[in-house]
Amino acid sequence: MSNKEKIFDESISLFSEFGYDRVSIRQIAKKVGIKESSIYNHYKSKESILDEILDYYIFEMTKEEIPLSKAEKNLDVSFDYFYKTGLELYTSKLSEPRMMKITRIILIESYHNEKIKEFVKTSIIKYAVEGWIELFELMKEKELIRKDCNTAQLAQSFYYYGLFLLIEHFIINYPEDDEEFLKTLGLKSENHMKLLFDSVKIKDNANIRLECEKDYFEVENLVRNSFWNIYRPGAYEHLIVHNLRKDKSFIKELAYVIEKDGRIIGHINYSKGLLDYENEAIILGPVCIDKNYQNKGYGSKLIGFTLKLIEKQNMPYVFVVGDENYYRRFGFESASKYNIFLEGTDTTEENPFFMIKVFQHDKINFKKAIFSNPDLFNVDERDVDEFDKKFEFKEKKFWTHN
Repeated sequence: MSNKEKIFDESISLFSEFGYDRVSIRQIAKKVGIKESSIYNHYKSKESILDEILDYYIFEMTKEEIPLSKAEKNLDVSFDYFYKTGLELYTSKLSEPRMMKITRIILIESYHNEKIKEFVKTSIIKYAVEGWIELFELMKEKELIRKDCNTAQLAQSFYYYGLFLLIEHFIINYPEDDEEFLKTLGLKSENHMKLLFDSVKIKDNANIRLECEKDYFEVENLVRNSFWNIYRPGAYEHLIVHNLRKDKSFIKELAYVIEKDGRIIGHINYSKGLLDYENEAIILGPVCIDKNYQNKGYGSKLIGFTLKLIEKQNMPYVFVVGDENYYRRFGFESASKYNIFLEGTDTTEENPFFMIKVFQHDKINFKKAIFSNPDLFNVDERDVDEFDKKFEFKEKKFWTHN
């Protein structure tokens, strides 16, 4: 460790224990084991040491900050997932001894040090509250909380409680066990946030239930509309859903719909494919949400609900073919990590779109294996065109290549 790093660390320790005003340059030099004049080779003054400490604190607290775009995806999974992800990141950072000491310095000195008082008002409180306001506004857009709620008041009510818990630990109850405090901080903050969220959340009347025979046409039409002209001219996923119900690979007890205001807005299927060393293995899909209800968390509810059922049924793992950025939030990872590949793909390279969620790791033997979809996933275009006659006409979009 360089002398500058030693000066930085010892200053943090001394400021935290005795207060900024009560510590002199001479004391810092003595603690580091250098001459007092040597400190000026690295810092112009005691205040410049403080400036660097404050800059370091903000940098560390924000360098892994979840951007709004990522926060939006986390909200799509569930509010609990979104909040716990942020809370774990915060408590993990705060648990570092250096950060604990700096937090104590900031809270103590904010009462009489004008520089730190301004730092707390601007860099800590104002910045954080504005961030929470932005997130609560996003929650309004996603129809998670009521449109008439005051997002500024919500943000302040949440953030000020967390600030109080820090003051209680670092000042009122000091010294107190840091590890125990962090556990309490997480639990109390989570309970407080749930209390606030419950007071403003929109009571969703969406209902997840098993698909039944009377749903078949409505579901097929929903699947057709959801996939139409997305991956190819027209769609064939609705024919797969139709054929799957009559096939031995179909898992009827995992075919669910999500219903809202009396109509089906989402659907999910699971079926059994073939894996070299296990014979049968489950794959998720097709899954879809009505275009008018996408990006509101309904897909995540449906996927999350059915994955819990799979785990309870003692199934070792489940596969999916899809967007790795989307499915990663549910615990899916590249199947090639486990030496498993999708039939027809290159087995020498990673296939990020072919993913697995493992519930029982002891069931994976890491031998190279090939997974094959049910045969009915391979559809004939003529069969699709014939099946489409049952539905309202939709124009296919053809792409031209220059």
